[in-house]
Amino acid sequence: MATAEGLSSTAAATTRPDDALAALRDGGRYPRPADRPRRLRLDGGLTLELPAPRILARAWALPTLAAAADVYASGAAILRRSSGATGDPRPADFRRLADELRAELAALPDRDDAGRPYTDLLLYVRHGEPSQIAGYLLEVVNAARIAAPRWRPPAVRKERTGPPPTATERQRIARDRRKAREVESAEHWLRLWLADAAPGRYDARELHAQAVDALGEFVEWYEDDPDGWAEEAADDGSPAVPVVPGVKAFYAVADRLVGPRSRTAAGYAYTVPKPAVIAEVTDRVARLAWKDTRPILARALVQLRNTRNAERNAAA
Repeated sequence: MATAEGLSSTAAATTRPDDALAALRDGGRYPRPADRPRRLRLDGGLTLELPAPRILARAWALPTLAAAADVYASGAAILRRSSGATGDPRPADFRRLADELRAELAALPDRDDAGRPYTDLLLYVRHGEPSQIAGYLLEVVNAARIAAPRWRPPAVRKERTGPPPTATERQRIARDRRKAREVESAEHWLRLWLADAAPGRYDARELHAQAVDALGEFVEWYEDDPDGWAEEAADDGSPAVPVVPGVKAFYAVADRLVGPRSRTAAGYAYTVPKPAVIAEVTDRVARLAWKDTRPILARALVQLRNTRNAERNAAA
């Protein structure tokens, strides 16, 4: 994963972007549908095969944009600054970046050693419909944003006010963090499952196995593309760091969200009630949560009022 140093001309110089583009080969041999090439036909009848925006962004566009600047991503923005500069990078306009990439493609030479993606891309830029080319390159710029390293302002080092944690304390912190992530991941999956689950009885072990399979795919996605996962998580509320929950953690969450397990001849099972019953249970849980939270909020309000009174008295 790229770091906060950004992608700059130093990194881009190790492999020439046009060589990486020329090395791409045609065909649909990509496991992810979003990575497969796009096929289109020009007005003259010529069929072209263009690299998927994600492939073109990683192989050529992002290194090209970084040839003379540090490139970062921050939320929905691409940030750039001159190589060697130390100030904060500034947001760049996507359309200007797309125009910059189009100019770079138009200037590339014909190459006998290049694969079809390189050749067809040059033909498309030279003879394609301008508005369609602009739309395609905007997709490439957005894919470059996803692939770019995240911008993180320099951290301000905090002075330690106490002794460093012991090995036992570090282990406890790690366990607590892991437990919290297991709970978060189990809650996320169970809420998705409950949204589509029909009323009925479900074997507890099989339900946990389904969660393990689904969350295992989430973990693989997170480990393979943490930045892409972060963007997906921000959009749909997925866990920031997904983990596969153990049986104990999963059952504890399921007992709370679905209802206590019941013993059957085959083991334990969860029962999904009818929608009307679910609404009643949800309302009851909300009332109980408010009952538990109300005293805490009351104490906080009293403390805030006392603090403001003391400040006014001191000012007088």
